[in-house]
Amino acid sequence: MTQKLTATQSTILVILANLSLQEEMDELLRNTTFRLEFANTAQEGLRRAEELLPDAILLDSDPALESYETCRRLRASRILSNVPLLMLHSRHNRDERAAGLSAGADDFIEKPLDGLELLSRLRTITRLNAQRLLLSHLSRFTWMADHAQEGYLLLDRAGSILYANERAIELLNLDEDYVGLPFITAVERAYLPEPESVWQHWLDEPEPCFLVQPETPTARAAWVILEAHELDLGNDYQRIVRLRDVTERMTIYQDMRRFHTVVAHKLRTPMSMMVSNLGIIKNKMDMLSAEEIREYARGAIGGADRLANEIRKILTYIDAPLALNLGQPARLDILPDMLAEICRLLDLKQVMLSLPEPLKEQTIALTTDALEMTLHELLENARKFHPEHAPTVDISIGQTTPGFINIRVADDGMNLTPEQLRWAWLPYVQGEKDFTGELPGMGLGFPMVATLLWKAGGDLRLRNRPDGPGIVVEMKIPLEGTIRQVERSAAPYRKE
Repeated sequence: MTQKLTATQSTILVILANLSLQEEMDELLRNTTFRLEFANTAQEGLRRAEELLPDAILLDSDPALESYETCRRLRASRILSNVPLLMLHSRHNRDERAAGLSAGADDFIEKPLDGLELLSRLRTITRLNAQRLLLSHLSRFTWMADHAQEGYLLLDRAGSILYANERAIELLNLDEDYVGLPFITAVERAYLPEPESVWQHWLDEPEPCFLVQPETPTARAAWVILEAHELDLGNDYQRIVRLRDVTERMTIYQDMRRFHTVVAHKLRTPMSMMVSNLGIIKNKMDMLSAEEIREYARGAIGGADRLANEIRKILTYIDAPLALNLGQPARLDILPDMLAEICRLLDLKQVMLSLPEPLKEQTIALTTDALEMTLHELLENARKFHPEHAPTVDISIGQTTPGFINIRVADDGMNLTPEQLRWAWLPYVQGEKDFTGELPGMGLGFPMVATLLWKAGGDLRLRNRPDGPGIVVEMKIPLEGTIRQVERSAAPYRKE
């Protein structure tokens, strides 16, 4: 006597030993929004209740069912305690009602059954229970959202804020009266969204991006990942926005990536000096004069001394992982010597620098180590992706915006596909193997350069050369005086 369940039906478990009454109830509720499931005994009723988790339970006040004990056992169940329970009782029998209430019944339906009353009672109690459960779930969800470690917001179709949890209010520094504020304005007041090309179209095409607070003389850089999910339910459109603070993760990544670069850069030359000189002595000892052996030994000792000195520096760096942040801001007049050393290490012959005389005395917001690391990364990639590993690279320095320096690095290697250009920004989001700074499958160390510049309040652009094969990287770096003027507002964003 079970009915076919439709999407809008509610399941009612009927614990009833009287078969004729079962048939009567089945007839009364046939073709309604209720699906009836029957149990003939108390034990079967308890078992089926836990299997079905019904929307309501009808229990007959019948001695054969041990009705009041069954009612108490249903109420004692953790998963059934909130299911509405109605008892069938004989008319004018107050003792049955009192005993049922004491056992935990929610309501009573008199026998003989009235079809309209039965249908009305079931509709009322299931609707109220559904609303109660919805409010209970909403209350739990709201508590979870308000206390989440990540920021969550709801935006309307126009991009105005409808809801923000406590973490989002903190990350965006919102006023209590935030409802209706434009999300774009609130973000841009507190952060520099990167990449800029993604942010410009974010309202129309929301893609993951970084929100960056540049490093200042008194505070380290802050990093937030912005993600969005859209809910389009006809007229009821909302966009769910998630803000994830990844400052610690980015700092750890950068420290490890820098350590990798420092080790590779600082140890390669002295190790080569030591090994090559000792190799000559080992392989040609019988053919060398005493003076020649002493000369090669001095070269090996010099390499060993340099190696020991660099290892001491690295150990100091391990003990103080922020060492690279504590260096002096770089003056542009060091670029010629810096590039000459990088080209020597990478065996590059065709690197041209254009540095106007008036700009040589300018000091940028990157430290000397950070600038060297940036140029080393770009030139190493230019060599790596050139067909013959011998690129021609043009580096030009200019100033188009007051307070900022522009550095353009163009090579003649190969072009990237649109997908490669897009994914070049994302290793920080997805993680990478061995902290190589390379995008898996492509090897582009671009993200490390990006984070160094964003952290300093600069900007970065990556594109294919329009006049032939190769890549153009355009960096916009603030001057030291510019970054010192940066102040993070402590006041919340308010409506105008």
